[in-house]
Amino acid sequence: MATATMVATLLTLSSCNDSAGGKSAAPAAVGAGAAAEPSGGKTGRPGNPSASEQPNAKALVPTPDAPATATAPPRPRSMAALGDSITRGFDSCSPLRDCPEKSWATGTSSDVNSHAKRLGLPADAVFNNAETGARMSDLAGQAREAVRERADYVTILMGANDACRRTEAEMTSPGTFESQFRDALSVLREGLPHARVLVVSVPDLGRMWETGHDEMVARAVWSVANVCQTMLEDPQSAKPAALDRRQRVRDRVTAYNAKLREVCSSWSNCRYDGGVVNTQRFGKNDVSHWDWFHPSVAGQRTLAEVTSRQGYTWG
Repeated sequence: MATATMVATLLTLSSCNDSAGGKSAAPAAVGAGAAAEPSGGKTGRPGNPSASEQPNAKALVPTPDAPATATAPPRPRSMAALGDSITRGFDSCSPLRDCPEKSWATGTSSDVNSHAKRLGLPADAVFNNAETGARMSDLAGQAREAVRERADYVTILMGANDACRRTEAEMTSPGTFESQFRDALSVLREGLPHARVLVVSVPDLGRMWETGHDEMVARAVWSVANVCQTMLEDPQSAKPAALDRRQRVRDRVTAYNAKLREVCSSWSNCRYDGGVVNTQRFGKNDVSHWDWFHPSVAGQRTLAEVTSRQGYTWG
């Protein structure tokens, strides 16, 4: 982008920083997509590999869940998408703006081929209840909206903002994360007992570091806007403290995903994606070049594709 445009974007992003964890701030959420373009440059992990990447930790590698029922459920007549800026399509159309028409879940755009489009649902039967900047503590409220909307199908992608904070001390603990998710799922289970719920794994925030840490514009945006400082602060540092910090954030996301899978498995109508979004590799074309953080249209398209493959097979 031109220098003047980049500076203006950085200044605007800075004014939208989520320093207090509010929903009006620019969210800390990362998309994942296919490796449409090699990331190039340095590709080393931000610290040590996570448990799922260690060659001797095969038991911890995410595997697709078995179908929730022996027969395919009937195709839903309505759906609601819950989550954060990823599901809102933030920064996929233009800078600092939600773009739900490009959402992997409810988008209307043909270049994304969202879940809603694959199901052929009319616009008045599709609800995007996600909120830019939301964390797991906000999920129960979104779930109550889905109950009021009487959704037959609900998608959930939430948790990146719980790990993407200014400091490690501000990250949501796994125990609190589990309790909040359990409460939200209970709202759906009680209010929509026949609905099908797809829970998507939290993306690997370390991939964002890998993709952008050698890009000058990415580093500038991350620094000025204080984007996901737990992972992205001092992005070119190879000091042990920085490597360890990045690894701890990555491990926290791994812990979140373990909780999502555990709680989801308690209800036969809930399906976890088997960790496919967390392990998905993606390149520079899969992130918005406005902030080098949120999914681009290509990233949203890949999210729609991989979650559909690991989601429900409808009758």
